[in-house]
Parts: sequence; structure tokens; C-alpha cells
Amino acid sequence: MEKKWNLQDIQPASARKKRRVVEQSETTTPIRPKREPVEENDGAMHVEIEDGNKKRRTHLIVAFVIFFVIVGLGFIFSFLMGGAEITVHPRNREPNVNATFTAYRTPQVGELSYEIMTLEADGERQVTASGKEEVKEQATGEIVIYNETAGTERLKKNTRFETPSGLVYKITESVVVPGAKTNAAGELIPGSISASVFADGLGEQYNIPTTRMTIPGYKEGGFTELYNAMYAENPEPITGGFDGMKFIIDDQELETEKQRLQTELRDSLLNRIPNEAPAGFVIFDDAVTFTYQSLPAVEYGEDLATIKEKALLQIPMFEEEAFAKYIAAATVPGYEQLPVRIEDTSVLSFSYTSATTSSTDIGNLDSISFTLTGKPHIVWTFDEGKLKTDVMGKSSTALNTVLGGYPAVESGRASIRPFWKRSFPTKLDEITVIEVVDQSD
Repeated sequence: MEKKWNLQDIQPASARKKRRVVEQSETTTPIRPKREPVEENDGAMHVEIEDGNKKRRTHLIVAFVIFFVIVGLGFIFSFLMGGAEITVHPRNREPNVNATFTAYRTPQVGELSYEIMTLEADGERQVTASGKEEVKEQATGEIVIYNETAGTERLKKNTRFETPSGLVYKITESVVVPGAKTNAAGELIPGSISASVFADGLGEQYNIPTTRMTIPGYKEGGFTELYNAMYAENPEPITGGFDGMKFIIDDQELETEKQRLQTELRDSLLNRIPNEAPAGFVIFDDAVTFTYQSLPAVEYGEDLATIKEKALLQIPMFEEEAFAKYIAAATVPGYEQLPVRIEDTSVLSFSYTSATTSSTDIGNLDSISFTLTGKPHIVWTFDEGKLKTDVMGKSSTALNTVLGGYPAVESGRASIRPFWKRSFPTKLDEITVIEVVDQSD
């Protein structure tokens, strides 16, 4: 029997999917799709085809955006951080110093001047007293007599000098006071002479500090011109006056305790110098001078007495720039009196030419002599603010021309930001000056 075929036996149960064929020409870049299976809600798996050219274009756009952002930020940063730095190398020398110098309280042109820093301290200590004794002593001291008249004036022994409070002192010997002179500037320089004086009475009230005195005899005699033109001053306190009971203290014990007390006062005053010394001055530790004054002992107990000491520290001070210019003029050949500074004055050793100066009241001296030894580094200085103003807004190539007007500068160079700018900023606060001090030969 012949078999009959049913149409369902020939066709498959489900429809076949058509295969999509993409024709490629020789000039067309083949597309290699990336197939990623995606599971949809109905459970069937589908394949998505990603365009590679589109992805590449996206990457290029992102790269260009990042590049322009970075370049833009760079430009902005350059403008915000714009400015200029000028590195300057000033002239400098390092001479050997080994010479004696003299400084003056009232210097003439070309002379070195100084001021005096003064510190005081009091102290006391208890010592054993073996008893008391009655003491009557006149205060004594030294005065300087001044004469502002043109002629000399003789003052006889026991000529009286009177303080504003009415205390009277007499000179021990006759003196001749020279007449006044006029200096080159037309200023009157009084004639002067020193004389020893003693108090006209007893007691501690005649122990006085520095003060001005007149000559009452001229006023009493009607010599008004001389009374106004002649006067005296005691540069150091007048001391020693006493009238009463004084403690009897063993000399050796008294001297020992006084030395201990003076040492304590000395150390105390030395420790005050760094905190109390004014800025802008050169001070040498070895220039310090000390003087002491013993004050009357007072009763402390039945067998004890309190001794008192007063210490006076004085030290000459030199204005920094004036001192540096003076040392440069004395040690650097061809120095032109330009402003200079000494980098470190501690390299100089200071010593008085007279050993007694360190224990003298230098406030009574018109000048001091000392020796300096060492190798100071002297550096020429310039006006930093003026240099900034001179280059402001100018071309970078103008720096050398500008520095030509600064004899204190040996060389210099500039660095300007951003790098493409060829002129200095127009604002002072955008210009920085850096000083580099080279070691001199």
C-alpha cells in the first residue's frame, strides 16, 4: 500500500528565523558586533549589537574635553600665581680688623659716636655687728665747673656751690676755669675744669645724685652775668655724709659679704641686657662696665646689721649702620660711604685700651678707646622697595639697566610667571626680591 505524506510531516513545527546577511564592500570597515545575551521577561535570550565606531567617537570627545579643561586650568592657575622674583647678589667684603678706635659722645664729622645703656640694681645682706660707734662725716665728691664767658675765671678755695634744694658744697682748692670757645659750626663750647668738693654740713642728706649747682656768691655780689654763665655738675653721686651711730663690723667679714652681694647684683644686671637693650644698636659683651656704691648699714637685729650695695651697669651702644660704615671706611680700600651692614658683629672681639675703664663710670667720659679684632662680613645694602618700583611694568630685559643704578648690587636675575610674560607685574606686591650674599674672596 502506498504511503501518503501529510504536509505537517514536511514543514517543521515552528517557523525558522531568517538569517540576515550584511554585504561588505572592500572599502567598508567590517563591523564586529559584540554580542551580549540579554534575558528578557519571557525567558527568551536576545543578542544586542554594539556600534564600535560610536564608542570610539565618544572616547575622543571625552579626551578632548579633559585636555581643554587641563589647559584652561593651567592658564587660570598661571594668572592667579603670576608674579616675579628678582634674585640680587649684593657687594660684600670680609676684611681683617685689628686696630684701636676712639668713639665720642658728641662726635665731629667722620668720628664714631656712641650712646650709653644704664641699668641699676640694689641688694642687701645681713652681717654680724660687734657694736656701734658715733660717726660724723662730711659727704665728698667731684664736680665739673663750666664757664660760658669768653674770659677765664679764678675761683678761690672754699668757693660755695649750691644745689636747687639749698645744700651747699665747697671746693677744696683754688681753680682757674677756662673761657668758652666756638666750634666750626658756630656752637658755644663752655670752658670746664674738675674740682673736689666737700659738704658744708654733716649728715646723709648731703649724699646726692647727679645735679646742677650754681655759685651763690656771684648772685650775692651782684654779678648777675657770671651767676648765669657759670655753673657746676657732679657727674657721680656725692657720698659719705653721716651723722649718728654706725655699726662696727669686722672688716674681713664686711669685705667678703660685699663681694658676694656685688657678684649677685652683677649677674642680675647682665641677665637683663638681652631683654632691655634697644633694637638697632651694636652691643659688645666685653664693653660692660660696673661701678658700686656702698649704702649705710641699718640695724637688723640685736647682733646683726644689714649692709646695702647699689650696682650700676653701663655699656656703650653703637648705631648699627653708622658702626658698619665706620668699620668699612677704616678697613675696606676705596669704600665710597655707601650704606652697609655687618652680618654678625659677634665675630669681633672688643677690649678697652685701658684696663680701668671696665670699672669706671663711663657716663663721666667724653670718649672711649677700644680695640677690635676679627673678620666681619660687610654687606652693601640697597632700597628693596625702590628696586621694585623701578622695575614695575618694565620689560624683563630692563633689569640689568635698572640694576646699573644700584652700586650696592653686583648682579641679579629675574624669574617672571607665567612663563610667556615678558614684563614685570604692575603691582608691587607681585614682585619679590631675594637677596643672596656670596662668600667674598
